[in-house]
Amino acid sequence: LGSECAIKLDSGKCFTAPFAPTPMTKAECEAQKGSLGIKYCYYEQDYWAGAVKQCGGVGNIPTADDLAKIASALYVGNPRISSAGTTYATYAGNASEYGLPEPAFWLWGKEGGGSNYADARGFNTTYSNGYYEYRRSSNLQAVCLGD
Repeated sequence: LGSECAIKLDSGKCFTAPFAPTPMTKAECEAQKGSLGIKYCYYEQDYWAGAVKQCGGVGNIPTADDLAKIASALYVGNPRISSAGTTYATYAGNASEYGLPEPAFWLWGKEGGGSNYADARGFNTTYSNGYYEYRRSSNLQAVCLGD
């Protein structure tokens, strides 16, 4: 994916442009989980594990706090977005400036919620929400930590 910085946070962290992860099979996940930092493998089509693989490990996936900071940049007035739950705000219409799709879209987060779920964040026109998503979900995109 390269190390391009498409999304830069005030903290100095930057993330690549979003991509649709290629899922890993359970066998691939089991074989690579140690080197990637994945704790559990469960699904045959694991899109979260695929995102982790494409980013080079769990450490290169944004945290829930990182996703909330990305969300803050996309809503009018840069509101404080909670890393968990739903924050109601008006979308500013600027996602494409960061290489992101226009809402609604969803991004994978760093933490695996056991073998079935992982952190995710939704970006909608009137709210942003942090939640757990089934790792087999194919409708989420991912971003990786950049240089």
